[in-house]
Amino acid sequence: MPSPHGEVEARALLELLWLVEPRERRVLLLVGEGEQVSQVARSLGLPPGTAFSRLRRGRSRLAHVLKRWRRLR
Repeated sequence: MPSPHGEVEARALLELLWLVEPRERRVLLLVGEGEQVSQVARSLGLPPGTAFSRLRRGRSRLAHVLKRWRRLR
């Protein structure tokens, strides 16, 4: 599915991911690889609600940095 933010170079996206908190980034990456949040929670030893919260915060933070990045381009 296309990104709602348009095309973003893979390299730029990887650089922007470093602006997301490490705990949130880890969940984002695992879910992005196709794992279910419940699986991610189990593999990281987290309660499911914590994994969902980190995913939500990570997505929000990434959306924020993507918007700023696109404005500066």
